[in-house]
Amino acid sequence: MSRTRVTGIGGTRGTGTRSARRTGGSRSSSGVERAAAPGRLAGLTLAAAALLLSAQVSAAPLSDYVVSVNSDYDVSGRVATLDVLAPWSVDDPVASVHSDADARYHDGLVYVVNHLYADNIQVLDPEQSFATVLQFSVGPGSNPQDIAFLSDARAYVSRHERTHLLDVDATTGAVNDSIDLSPLADADGIPEMSAMAVHGGYLFVAVQRLDRDYYWVPVPPSCLAVIDTATNTLVDVDGTTPGVQGIELPFTNPYRDIHVDETSGLMYVACSGSWSSLDGAIVEVDPVSLQVTGTVATESQLGGELYDFTLPLGARAHAVVSTSTPDWEQFCVAFDWSTGEKIGDVWKPGGYSVMDVEMHEGSGQLFVSDRSYASPGVRVFDAAEGSQLTTGPLAASLPPHDLLVVGDAITSVEPGGDGASLALSVKPNPVEDRCELAFTVPRAGEVRAAVHDVSGRLVRVLADGAFSAGRARLEWDGRAGSGEAVASGVYFVSVETPDLIGRSKVLVVR
Repeated sequence: MSRTRVTGIGGTRGTGTRSARRTGGSRSSSGVERAAAPGRLAGLTLAAAALLLSAQVSAAPLSDYVVSVNSDYDVSGRVATLDVLAPWSVDDPVASVHSDADARYHDGLVYVVNHLYADNIQVLDPEQSFATVLQFSVGPGSNPQDIAFLSDARAYVSRHERTHLLDVDATTGAVNDSIDLSPLADADGIPEMSAMAVHGGYLFVAVQRLDRDYYWVPVPPSCLAVIDTATNTLVDVDGTTPGVQGIELPFTNPYRDIHVDETSGLMYVACSGSWSSLDGAIVEVDPVSLQVTGTVATESQLGGELYDFTLPLGARAHAVVSTSTPDWEQFCVAFDWSTGEKIGDVWKPGGYSVMDVEMHEGSGQLFVSDRSYASPGVRVFDAAEGSQLTTGPLAASLPPHDLLVVGDAITSVEPGGDGASLALSVKPNPVEDRCELAFTVPRAGEVRAAVHDVSGRLVRVLADGAFSAGRARLEWDGRAGSGEAVASGVYFVSVETPDLIGRSKVLVVR
């Protein structure tokens, strides 16, 4: 069924889902050694301490991991996985995919978007060793770009070579509906739909509007198409202008992922502009008012053509940019989210090397895909400081192209005397002012919760007394027992019962 329908801004809203790149998952991972004695940590720098601690904090099965889609850009594509914590054990390959593919995550499954000449969605199940459990076509030559989920079964697929967006049953691949986006196309009739995000009952679709008759130059204005997910109708965000209007972007060519800040609810779009001049920017969009509300950073500030970016850790964010002079390079930079100004280069090995950058918030780590000819692989950096935590690339059977971080928090646990463990989660993590500890007390009894610094010194006791059995929550306001705010850095929170211990690393960012 194919249709073009239009509604006004007042259309019905449903309940949105999280961005695929920032939703947790489930995967078993082998544990690592118990925490080092406090004396071994004294005198370390923050980056060194974070590296040592991440390698030595005990961890029962972790739910967080990294998917790396690797490719030779010719005939072969493979999926590898990396543990989030050091030593970042690599399992490569776990699946074969198209040579041009990206990965998304939803509800325990990894969805590989196999682009042009494969034109399908491939579903991998981590609980079955990443076996392909479903693969379905979205139309020969359609060049799918993204998949976004409304529910466990219902998803949307954007297609770069078609006018119609698909509404599919993600459990079978059956097409439920299609939505015509040609009212938003440029003169060649193809809107060039790319990245998507579901938020607040709306589906937002990046519309690039590229001139296929003239070197694929973006035709202004690019926009975000807005679709009411309750009715699959295009929303006209500007009733005063003839035709159907999306959210007009002040820069052209929205090229990569749409990031949703789950705290503020705001969306951020990378507009790359033309590939011959610094005319792009990261744009802020309010999904409630359906308006552009600001510019975070321009390509001129970042020092190159914008390819991808991360949301900030504190005030520090990261982007992948490219330059053509004096040499053609693609590399990772850090920039100040509040001002847009470049802080410095994070990884610049030379050549067209860095293809993706993703952040794992729970550990404060930055994962960078490095396609350097001599030594391709994934590199890990301290997201707060920019120092490299790996001593070299985490080797890949093919050069890494796209990274997917599954999960946004670390739940670290330590076995008790009987081999059991207490699961402890800390959110948000990193912490700016306060965080919440959540855990389950298996039976009524004494519970002690405390915070220690990286040298093992006690910072504060959060609880020490009798607790009832069941789910419990405690808050830490980022202060020491003296009442003073602690400095930025790595800390440990622990919860102990007579039988169980749970520990989690916390990164405080001021």
